Amino acid sequence: MMNLRDTKSIEVNGTTCAVVLQGSGEPVVLVHGGVSDLRSWAAQIPSLSKSFHVVCYSRRYHVPNKPIPSDKPDTFQTHVDDLAALIDVLGLKPTYLVGHSWGALIALFLASQRPELFRRLVLIEAPSVSVHIEIPPKPLQLLKLLVSNPKLALSIVKLGAGTFAPAEKAFRKGDDKAAISYFGRGVLGAQAFEALSEERYQQVWDNRGPDKAQALHHGFPDLRDTPLSCVTMPVLLLSGNSSPVVFRRLNDALADILPNATHRVVPDASHIVHEDAPDEVNAEIIRFLQG
Repeated sequence: MMNLRDTKSIEVNGTTCAVVLQGSGEPVVLVHGGVSDLRSWAAQIPSLSKSFHVVCYSRRYHVPNKPIPSDKPDTFQTHVDDLAALIDVLGLKPTYLVGHSWGALIALFLASQRPELFRRLVLIEAPSVSVHIEIPPKPLQLLKLLVSNPKLALSIVKLGAGTFAPAEKAFRKGDDKAAISYFGRGVLGAQAFEALSEERYQQVWDNRGPDKAQALHHGFPDLRDTPLSCVTMPVLLLSGNSSPVVFRRLNDALADILPNATHRVVPDASHIVHEDAPDEVNAEIIRFLQG
C-alpha cells in the first residue's frame, strides 16, 4: 500500500482532495471506486509513471480527505463535477483516464457531458446498471429489459436482491459491518472478499461513509437518458473473469452502445481487477493508451 503522507492537497470544486502526481509526459488520471481511495492504484502508479504523467486522487469524502457527515447525501453529480474541476485546475485537458467501478461510472458520465476533456478511457467494471433501468427498477422497465436482454436483466435482479437491498437494510439498522459484508461478497464474490488482506479490508472499512450515504440518501443516478453516443473517443472496457457475471454483461452491453469500445476479460481477477492482476492490467492500459 502507498503511504498517505506522500500525498499533496489540491482545491477542487469547493473541497480539498489528496493527490499523487508522478512521472512526466501525457497525463493519465486514475479514479478509484467505492469503499477505497487512491491507494487502490498502488500497483499502477509506478508502472504508468514510466510513460505518463500520472494524476491519482482520493475522491471527495475518501481517505485521507475530510469524511462525509453522517446525515449528508453523497450525490453522483458532485463527484462528476469534482473530476471535471480537477482536470481543469491541473490543466490536463485532454487527458487519458482510467476509472474503476464507481469511478469508471463517474468518468463515463463526464465523458458524455464534456467529451473534449478526454483522449481515451479505460473503464474497469463500471456498475452501469442505471443506464438500462432505474434503481430500484420499475416493473415495466424490468420487463422490457427481460425481453431485450434476459441474461443482463436477471443478473441485475440478483445483484439488487442479494447485494444492494440487504446492504442498505443493514446500513439503516446501523450495522455497518454486516452492510460491508453483503456489499463485498456481492460485488467481489464471497471467495475474493474473504481473501482480502487485513490492510485492504481496513481501506474498505475506512471508506464506507460515502457508500453508506449513497445507500441511505441517494443511490444510483438515473442514467437512462445519458447521451453515450457522444462518447466517441476510444474506450477500453476491462472485466475480471472471476468477478460476478453481472459486470461482464454490463460491459458487453456498454460495448454495444459506445461507438468506439473494446471489451477485454482479464483472467484470475475479481471486481478489483487492477489489484488482482496488476501486471496484465498495466500492460493492457499502456498498450491501449499508446494506441
